[in-house]
Amino acid sequence: MNIREWTRNLAITAGTQAQAMRNQGVTRQRKSHQDFVTAADKEIEQLIRRNIQREFPDDLFFGEETGEKDIWLEGKNGVWVVDPIDGTSNYASGLDAWCISIARVTVAGIEVAAIAAPDRGEVYCAEKGGGTRRNETPLDLSSIPPVPVTEALIMTGKGAEITPDQYLSTLRKLFDRGFEYRRYGSGALGIAMVSTGAIQGYIETGMHIWDIAAAHLIVQEARGFCSRFPVNPLTIKPGPPLVVCQPGLEHELM
Repeated sequence: MNIREWTRNLAITAGTQAQAMRNQGVTRQRKSHQDFVTAADKEIEQLIRRNIQREFPDDLFFGEETGEKDIWLEGKNGVWVVDPIDGTSNYASGLDAWCISIARVTVAGIEVAAIAAPDRGEVYCAEKGGGTRRNETPLDLSSIPPVPVTEALIMTGKGAEITPDQYLSTLRKLFDRGFEYRRYGSGALGIAMVSTGAIQGYIETGMHIWDIAAAHLIVQEARGFCSRFPVNPLTIKPGPPLVVCQPGLEHELM
């Protein structure tokens, strides 16, 4: 089994376990305004970590719940960047917009990625230079006719680092340029959906590397546009504004 299939299977296993835990009942703890963590977040992260340490004992681990310090990639074999449940509020509320996000990063960049959205029956996976698949279907945005701005649907989110006024200003700019928008509640899944052509872009300020690492490679390998998001060092600090979109919309969205 190659590393892409191994990562895909791990994401599926973690997603199945997260569903089972939710069926037993979920208790939320508040991290910040409208930002929650559940026992499932922590347990699923440990499940993923144990599997990675068993299969790749020389690799490091950087998870949303346990990443405590920056990691420089020089001299490292590889680092697994994990968001155990992206969209925790949706997950705890019984909505389907949540996912498991797993990526392996080396000094050369993001190498392999998998995102499992079990309530939606979707698994995205990608390997650098090897393309992107959703379930068993290859995804290639270059084969989809471009959508004009006035028909484009853009997803967005509100990072904890920006104010409500800044967020509303972003929405105003989208409307002024003719875009429609949605707020989904799972950045990783929202970005990955760009690779299908169902939506035409995703923008957000204040995202973290565990939010975007897997989804960034998934869209890149589907030949979409992804703005630069630094991965070295891997840091707990939020990154720069992110723009991900179908080819041809990047200038408007940037």
